[in-house]
Amino acid sequence: MAGGKGGCGKTTAAVNTAYALDAAGFEVVVVDTDLAMPNLHTVLGTSYEPTIHDVLADIHPLEAAIDTSDDVAAVYGDPSLDRYTDADPAGLKTVCDRLGTAFDVVVLDTGAGVTHETMVPCGLADDVVLVTTAKEHGVADTSRTKEMAERVDSHVPGVVVTRANDETGRDIAERLDTELLAAVPDEPDVFGTEPVVRRAPDSAGAAAYGRVADALAID
Repeated sequence: MAGGKGGCGKTTAAVNTAYALDAAGFEVVVVDTDLAMPNLHTVLGTSYEPTIHDVLADIHPLEAAIDTSDDVAAVYGDPSLDRYTDADPAGLKTVCDRLGTAFDVVVLDTGAGVTHETMVPCGLADDVVLVTTAKEHGVADTSRTKEMAERVDSHVPGVVVTRANDETGRDIAERLDTELLAAVPDEPDVFGTEPVVRRAPDSAGAAAYGRVADALAID
């Protein structure tokens, strides 16, 4: 999952897509590759150590950093600045390769913007799903994210537009010259720290992420 702006719902999209893929029968792990500002642990309301930063700094083995306590496995990040400076993003290829042999699907939650640290996981991914709100500056930045993904030869299957209806989502997808995977409505009553796919499986939001999972599974 990649997006041009922080706060666009990228991590929430990554988590819920992961749980939707799990519900479809896939073994899934979600990895926080936003080394500068990781927040997977915040979105899920949990914590776990060691982290991806420890793995990339050669402090702990990858196996120790995989949290398998839930249906979807997770590898979290550490927000400490010291951990950030020690973590080498070049090691993400080895991490992704090894996780790819242990799980059916590896979902990467990337950082916002167009940076080297965002380009690395995008270049490793089979598919780069764009995530944006309908706000003008967010769409403009997501367009640059799409261009960056294409420059590193990543496949962009489409966009998830958060806090939007289908009509708005289709308009944003057309502007980005890509497919609309899902428009996720604003449902503050059903979204929380627990994935909406599990918390409210009959909600419109859960259905939207189910469509994203279906598109990726087919792709």
